[in-house]
Amino acid sequence: MEQLIAAHLPQILESVACLLGYIALRRIGRFFVRSAVVRSAYKAGEEGSVLRLLDLLFLVVLALVLAAIWGMKQNEILLFATSVITVLGVAFFAEMSILSNVTASVVLFFQHPVKVGDRIRVQFEGQELEGELVDITYFFVFLRTDEGGTISLPNAVLLKNAFTIVAPPRP
Repeated sequence: MEQLIAAHLPQILESVACLLGYIALRRIGRFFVRSAVVRSAYKAGEEGSVLRLLDLLFLVVLALVLAAIWGMKQNEILLFATSVITVLGVAFFAEMSILSNVTASVVLFFQHPVKVGDRIRVQFEGQELEGELVDITYFFVFLRTDEGGTISLPNAVLLKNAFTIVAPPRP
């Protein structure tokens, strides 16, 4: 056992350093997300979605770095990464709105004044839609109308079309 540890000591130390870096990056990312929530107190509902997206990104980077540390050849990593990127690229290119909606959800979280509980009016395909914003997911925003119905709109609609925040959230 000691010989195994001694033979792989550099990889073990690099892996530990990598894991500590991952933990630090994850905490820093969580700090920035939480500070965005504190700046706009009503974005707490979207916090979990953004944190999951950041965790996924950090885990993919961690896996690639650990694979490189433990001796996976660069061409094997490159082959795997390009295969995954190609499959995802074809899937996203086939449905480009998926990528734009996920990106729009992150932009709405960090850079936009709209938040869950706001009453908004959206110009969409020649219609004026109004309701209370009840949820923002990776792909859709949901508005509750005065009649009690729920309208789902792609996130990208809020970035591409004019909308008005009619009233802030009720306390």
